[in-house]
Amino acid sequence: MMRVRTSAGLVLVAVACMQPLAAQTSGAEKPGCDNPNEVFACQGDAVLTQTSVDGAFSRIPEKDRLMFIRDGAKVDMMVRSLLQAEVVALDADKAGFAVQPEVQQRMMLAARKELAEAWLQELVLRAPEVDYAAMAQEDYILNSESYRKAATVDVAHILINTKSRSPEEALALASQLKSELDANPIRFEALVEEYSDDPSKASNSGQFKNVKRGQMVKEFEAAAFGMETVGELSEPVLSEFGYHIIRLDGKGGGDLPPYADVQDEAVKRMKAKYLEMYRTNYLQNLLKDPVVLPAGSVEIMARRYFGDDLENAPIFTEEGPK
Repeated sequence: MMRVRTSAGLVLVAVACMQPLAAQTSGAEKPGCDNPNEVFACQGDAVLTQTSVDGAFSRIPEKDRLMFIRDGAKVDMMVRSLLQAEVVALDADKAGFAVQPEVQQRMMLAARKELAEAWLQELVLRAPEVDYAAMAQEDYILNSESYRKAATVDVAHILINTKSRSPEEALALASQLKSELDANPIRFEALVEEYSDDPSKASNSGQFKNVKRGQMVKEFEAAAFGMETVGELSEPVLSEFGYHIIRLDGKGGGDLPPYADVQDEAVKRMKAKYLEMYRTNYLQNLLKDPVVLPAGSVEIMARRYFGDDLENAPIFTEEGPK
């Protein structure tokens, strides 16, 4: 059996460790199931070969395979899925279903699609190497804003909700607390504890660190990012949760890091961009020929599904069915 280490400990991944599967294969060993060099798992008459597993793993990007294999749950799920497909396919074979012309066509189309996807992956791997470092440095110069660190704020707040009191009552209390804080700012933490209706205060004392734009409701965000001086207090700010009194505890980000600090990120970004462009250009060049529909082919197809009564058939154009 294979041992795969995960963060949760050792997870056994093989036929011996998958008890529900093993239970269904009780009794004598199935032919071939005692050869671990060729067989990975069995279920009834279904055999999952080592080469089949290799084929499944080949669909996973190479950079992600090690982490996938280390995740026992994912491997277990993949094996069960492959065995299920094989068990059902064997039953279809026994029923003679696989020889039906339409099924044969579906199998052929699936195989051609799989071939096309595998070939596209291989083409990307074969893409000529370029000077990613030079591309990255140029991109940093031309698109420096994309490397700028997101602005962040550290804030604390007191929430006076409008669910347990009227909006007027909430505003009056928030205004009272703001006046008290203006006179004695060091009371902020005590007032959070006494008055704030934010349930998260039990774990964070009303403080939020490294807040980025888009993480808070828009009214809160506008007030938080609009303050400039550490220690500054906002006027009561109304949001869907009630009135907030916000204190600015710190500001960060917003600066452009030196290239040396983002070089690895820039190179990775340029490599991904180049490979995507290489794939796109390949497809555009390969698919440059126009799509040609022989005269009458659409009508012949429509009659197969709608018979001679075509008023229910869609009208096909170059842009698609209407």
